[in-house]
Order: sequence, then C-alpha cells, then structure tokens
Amino acid sequence: MKKAALTIGLLLGIFWAGLASANESFSEGTTEWSFSLGYGNSIHTSLKFGNVEEDIKFVPFLFSWGKVFHEFKWDGSVQFALEGVVSYANQEGQDRYMVGVTPLLMLNFTSLKKWTPYVDIGLGIVATNLDPQGFGGDWGFTPQLGFGFRYALSDSQFLKFFYRYHHISNAGLQESNKSIDSNMIFIGYSFLP
Repeated sequence: MKKAALTIGLLLGIFWAGLASANESFSEGTTEWSFSLGYGNSIHTSLKFGNVEEDIKFVPFLFSWGKVFHEFKWDGSVQFALEGVVSYANQEGQDRYMVGVTPLLMLNFTSLKKWTPYVDIGLGIVATNLDPQGFGGDWGFTPQLGFGFRYALSDSQFLKFFYRYHHISNAGLQESNKSIDSNMIFIGYSFLP
C-alpha cells in the first residue's frame, strides 16, 4: 500500500510540475527509441476459456523502435512501433521467464504542456516457461491494450508512464488454453534521434 501511495504521489508531482511549459506532438516521420521497466500481476476474468488460478508476478523490460507515419490536422498522430520484451516472472514462488516481440499501433494525442497522452494496441508472440494448470504451452499470442503519457525532458527526450492490459493464450490451437491476463504499469525513457 505504501508503494502504491508513493508511486501515485510521484506521478502527480511530476504531472503538476510539467504543466509549466509547452511541447509539440510527434510529427510525421518522427522516429522514437524507448526503454521501459514495469511490474505486473496476473488477474482473473471471465473469458471464454478462463484464466489460470495461480498468482503470477512479472517484472518486464521493454525496448522498442517506433515511427510516426500519419499526422492529423488536430495535432495528433499515428505511430507504428516494434517492441521487444524480456521479463522475469514469479509463479507461486518459482522463477520463470517470458520473451517476445509485439508490433504496436499508437495514437498520440494533442500535447498538454509537457505531457503527450497516447493509447496503444498490439498483438505479439512470446515464449515462456510459465506452466500454470491449464495453460496452453510454452508459447502464446499476446494481445494487449494500453494508455500512457510522455513527459518532455527536452524537445527530444521523454519520460514515459503507462499502463498495459496484457493477455497470453494459444488462441485455441491446443486443447488446454487457459489464459494469463495481467495488469502492468511501466516507467520508461524515450528519445528522438
């Protein structure tokens, strides 16, 4: 509970400090490199095949390359990104891993002073040694959806704060197909070369 309160306080402090000056949104042709570290927990939902029952914690490291390919008249833009993940996972006290790659589409909204909000959606693939009861194997598809903010440190350097809903399953290709669904939060750094 103390960690959550500290994290929320830190984010609010950075948010209010960031309202002091303006930042332009990402324009067409902009290239972005990004590195992020996160934390996540598995959750239980009522999807068709159900979720695994074990509690799983994740500590993912993300690295990505992105390029803005369309700019809107209202100062927003669409960006394609290719993101890699290497993650430590803890399944009921056992050390596990997850590695994969995800193509993403990102919608960048109009900048609010130093803050640029965005949403992203992607579908990737991972290899993992997670083996909870009913999970469909050592690889899976990873549909994911998220939202976040970039905070401008300068015209070409940003801190990123974002959330992702992350799903892993084998899309029914094997008889066992319980999914691992997780909420994940991230902090990262990105730059425009």
